[in-house]
Amino acid sequence: MKKVILAIALAAGIFTATTIQAANTVNQKTNMEVTVENDGFKDVKFEQLNEKVQVAIRALIEDYDINALKYNAEKQITKVEITNKADQAKATLYFDNEGVPTTWNEPVKEEDTKKEEKSEESTL
Repeated sequence: MKKVILAIALAAGIFTATTIQAANTVNQKTNMEVTVENDGFKDVKFEQLNEKVQVAIRALIEDYDINALKYNAEKQITKVEITNKADQAKATLYFDNEGVPTTWNEPVKEEDTKKEEKSEESTL
């Protein structure tokens, strides 16, 4: 009788352990989330860029590897993804149509700056 009870207890223990392990395996599924940025930039070839931007990018080639070239026609800004040859650090640079480095944010218009200056003067 003791052997029967012991066998049943052992079988129940093995069944429970197997069930718990199976439940943990199901819960360990990896969730992957992919985010696609739509910042208005489209891939572009180097030859399609204007001459001033090409000159600015050529100046980078000595120290950097060019990973990607993208252009935003609406903002007229070129996005250049680069990797430093020395330390493999990655960076993103932005150039306007004149080949001048700029930020991704749209440049502040002169009218906006004048309004800000007037509001600062009135508060003083």
